[in-house]
Amino acid sequence: FMKFNKKKFSHYIIFIFSGINYLIGLAFSLLFRKENNNILLFGQKLIGNLEVIFKDKRLSNNKIYYITLDYQEYRNLKSIYGKKILSPFNIFNIIRGLNSKILVTSHGIFLHYFVKKIGIKTILSGHAINGGIPKNNKKIVKYFERFHEVWLHSPYDKKILCEEVFCNPNNLKVMGFVRNQILIENIEKKNKLKIENSISDKKIILYAPTSHRGNNDYINSEFSPFNLKFYEFVNKQLQDTDICLIIKTHYKDTVSSHIRDYINTNDNIFLNEELNLENDYDAMVMSDLLITDISTVYVDYLLIENPIYLINNPDPDPEMKRSSILRNIDLPMINTKEDIKDLIKKLRDDEIVNENIRILKDKIFEDLNHSQIIEKINKIFLKS
Repeated sequence: FMKFNKKKFSHYIIFIFSGINYLIGLAFSLLFRKENNNILLFGQKLIGNLEVIFKDKRLSNNKIYYITLDYQEYRNLKSIYGKKILSPFNIFNIIRGLNSKILVTSHGIFLHYFVKKIGIKTILSGHAINGGIPKNNKKIVKYFERFHEVWLHSPYDKKILCEEVFCNPNNLKVMGFVRNQILIENIEKKNKLKIENSISDKKIILYAPTSHRGNNDYINSEFSPFNLKFYEFVNKQLQDTDICLIIKTHYKDTVSSHIRDYINTNDNIFLNEELNLENDYDAMVMSDLLITDISTVYVDYLLIENPIYLINNPDPDPEMKRSSILRNIDLPMINTKEDIKDLIKKLRDDEIVNENIRILKDKIFEDLNHSQIIEKINKIFLKS
């Protein structure tokens, strides 16, 4: 449920204690399980597809629970959603969760074989189109095969898994991501979102880079969202324009207190996490242009059909082999500070050319109908 950090002693305590509870719960369920119609969700954080499945009222015919290893997230969510939030530190929560008929996850399942053995249907909902090709293909193929169903982002996602990772297609379902249904539905709320955040008179650049993965070359690079000098430069360029910048870091990353203090002293730059937003992708809806780097976020942004620019940051994980979705992307590049100046000037003067967006969108999504994803999920939940 939570990424293990071997340098944090607290993580050993968390994993040992919750692991013991989990084993007891599994043993109890193997002997005395009473299946109910509940749906159990888990992942590293309640965002993306899991967030939509948990919150959307169109799925409210199902009793949906979410379990998290992160105690702070548990406390925060528990105060909002009450008994629908479970903790592995509570053995009764574990047993309640293991009585569910379906388990939906954005990542892996501990002791997956035994979870299936007690009769739970397991579904991988995913968190992004597959952007990496693992060195050990056989291991990742087995990982996907463990699930009853793997819900894929798009037809191109299936192409990656079948032709580049060499997965068996039998349990791969091109559902589309439910978070993208919400993204498209919320496009009409753009002006409302801007008004609620007091930036209705601004054009918005969204900068959504990949995770830094602890790579110092990336963290200290010229256009890094963790480099204060980058903010100082951009802020200077945005002076006397009708443009502002929203920074949306990867959910695993945070900016320093110095950067946060700097942002709070000016009106041109905002942190996504400090805006008044209902859904994780609302910053996309609000924005007029996306800047990203070695990230699959651009793929979802294609659905909005706004301009996209790639910024030439170092690869934070140079040993990783990228899938075709992150190679030779036919989008304009930002290589220098002059390119940023030129981009801001063009946006200010309404001279941005929306190049190649629809071609890329059609290549990846083909004729996938995003308006029916929630309906399809509901049928699966009610049928199983």
